[in-house]
Amino acid sequence: MPRGRDEWLHLARKLDWQPTYIDPDDAFPGAIAGSADLPDEAWRAFDEPFRTTYHEYVHGQHTKEESVRAVREVLANRDDYLALDPAWRSAFQLHAATLPLAEFAAVVGNLGAARFGRDSAWRNAALLGALDELRHTQIPLLVSHDLIAADPRLDWTHRFLHTNQWIAIAARHLVDELLFGADPIELAVATNFVFETGFTNLQFIGLAAMARLVGDRLLEKMLTSIQTDEARHAQIGEAMMRILSVHDRPRVQALVDKWLWRSWRFFSVVTGISMDYLTPLHARRQSFREFVDEWILEQFDAALTRNGLSRPWYWDELVASIDHYHHRVYLSAYTHRATVWFDLPVPSPDERAWLIEKYPASWLELAPLWERIDARWRASGPGVEWHTHGATPIGFCNVCQLVLSGGDARHNTAEVLDHDGRRHVFCSAPCRWIFEREPERYRDHLDLVSRILRGEAPANLLALVRDYFGLDPDTWGRDTHRGDHPWRQPPPAAPPTPTEER
Repeated sequence: MPRGRDEWLHLARKLDWQPTYIDPDDAFPGAIAGSADLPDEAWRAFDEPFRTTYHEYVHGQHTKEESVRAVREVLANRDDYLALDPAWRSAFQLHAATLPLAEFAAVVGNLGAARFGRDSAWRNAALLGALDELRHTQIPLLVSHDLIAADPRLDWTHRFLHTNQWIAIAARHLVDELLFGADPIELAVATNFVFETGFTNLQFIGLAAMARLVGDRLLEKMLTSIQTDEARHAQIGEAMMRILSVHDRPRVQALVDKWLWRSWRFFSVVTGISMDYLTPLHARRQSFREFVDEWILEQFDAALTRNGLSRPWYWDELVASIDHYHHRVYLSAYTHRATVWFDLPVPSPDERAWLIEKYPASWLELAPLWERIDARWRASGPGVEWHTHGATPIGFCNVCQLVLSGGDARHNTAEVLDHDGRRHVFCSAPCRWIFEREPERYRDHLDLVSRILRGEAPANLLALVRDYFGLDPDTWGRDTHRGDHPWRQPPPAAPPTPTEER
């Protein structure tokens, strides 16, 4: 730490002044900077705990880069990658693709806050955040590039958000609004508070711990190196919440309600299926449900209380969906696995027992569906993928753009709304509420089914996968074992026909 740092940092952090040569509203126009009409002294109360200087930032990032480089030089090779459990390689492929271009969108979002944030300390923290996010973009791109010769699916690390694959549509819809379409105030609440206080911990702490148990030190190092920056970004959110909850509580409550649900829907798919289905059983020290209980229901709930906010109005629905939603999305994804760029396993008998133990309220309802899949594999034989594959596209929500898989066997949570001559279908009441608050943001976006109905995407599944999603036989998803499941017993032989006695 530089000598005398504390003697000058308080002066360097706060370099705001009242503009006289232009109107303040011209310097910070509401449409770009956010419309919260707060007095200057309210903004000056911004105070993030991580008061990082540029010198300290560069030194810290250099140390992290050296650590990542050392691990990459040792482990980023074909043999170590191919030695990983096949299902875990799918988790690697999934997260390698969803990370980098979303992180690059965060560069743009943070640069907007670095210019239009209403306090100089906030702007400086956002500028360092933009540098962080550029680094987070480069790490998975670099690691995956090392391994493309071993696995062509890792090319999707770069291609993912440039495609019309259905997870990419949902991810792009989320990050475009979250990081390109949000003003700095919404960005601070949605990204720095909601996204980085709770949900990224599922990725960068929970999944990193599982990677270590699996023996994937490369993914573990990639995730933990990113997490150290996310913890600093979250401080921007807390600092903003303390100001906004006093001066504009209704708005900040609505933003929290919106982005908690939107974030939850996406992470429940990406992280939920990785933890509960793609992680080898011996490495599942906690279920996705248990991670969510700790990092979202407990810690995020405490953060809401700490900042004078209430739980979102749909809290009970969110809690109930933890037991159901990602399991049903996984079942849909497995049934239509050629539409993704990674393989998906049928849960083994031991894994099903674990899932029933962890999700007693829901997984017994799903067990008969997996038994039907088992029966279809027995009937078709190993390697015959299309005999055990869904033949028609599935439905998607008009807000989160994810599969209509809400609710349980007794209650379908989907809702319908007619707006401006178009019928919109939502996976849940919260997604409908989000639409009704800001229909101009969502009304013109077309989900995958709407694109098919309008002739923009082919209805034939094979043409959809090849021509619209950009997948091919080398990259589209298959059953991890190609149907030759090691636990599967051959069907019992037919009993011999008894011979008649003479």
